[in-house]
Amino acid sequence: MCAIVCSGCVEKTRPTRAPYFGPTDTLADVLQQISQRNAVMDSLRCSGTFSADIVDPETKARTTGDGDVTLLFKPRRNVRLVGKVIGTTVFDIASNDERYWLILPEKTDTMWWGYHRLIGTARAAKLPVRPDLVAEVIGVAAPDVDLLKEPTPLLRFNNDQDCYMITWHITLGDRAAVQKEVWYDRASLQPRMVLLFDANGRVTLRAYLSKPQAVSGFETQVMLASRYDLFFPDSGSRFVIELTDLDRSRNGAPTARSFQFPGDDRSGVSKVIQIDE
Repeated sequence: MCAIVCSGCVEKTRPTRAPYFGPTDTLADVLQQISQRNAVMDSLRCSGTFSADIVDPETKARTTGDGDVTLLFKPRRNVRLVGKVIGTTVFDIASNDERYWLILPEKTDTMWWGYHRLIGTARAAKLPVRPDLVAEVIGVAAPDVDLLKEPTPLLRFNNDQDCYMITWHITLGDRAAVQKEVWYDRASLQPRMVLLFDANGRVTLRAYLSKPQAVSGFETQVMLASRYDLFFPDSGSRFVIELTDLDRSRNGAPTARSFQFPGDDRSGVSKVIQIDE
């Protein structure tokens, strides 16, 4: 009985690709290459499809469905994801340099919002989906190449998965803590997985990124993941995004107006919650 169970465990944890034991780059070189590539992406306007199961952790109301999604991006925290089913908006997940917000206009009829600068005081666990974390994953801002500046990057190499595993650390009052971990493919330096953590080391967002595609509109070739599989353990929410049309911009969008905070009167919902009030 024990041998059968252990054999099954080995099978489940077997590497998904051929191990690599050749030469690798230093942390400084890896970050420099990623920074140079991401700095080119000054704008994104992408479209595709989504499949979502968004759970309100307080009421347990669920927003589910499959439909069309639009992604807008400008450095650094300007990100917006709008999902629609047959033309009706079912979620609006957004962030700009100052604030982040989530609008679920259907069953939940609610907007949650907060300030980035007050994220440490926010009741983040009350959010079905955290827009500030989505911005961390889909916002393709160039990483800081200063190896001693917080959050401080550290590098490990995973031979079995053939990828660089970079963690970013911050100093708290009584200890150091891991803030983020990203797995980058060794050959392409495309991100394959992102883990974001709270101060106690718990995962707040797990994201698998795959199927990189070329983004049109740039003078040099720019590649971006076209599939995002996002899971928020605190609420149980998850959604998958498949981008099929990746452009630098379209019809002038995105602009600064694309990431303008709607305010209570233009949110289109009856209930507005400021989570860091």
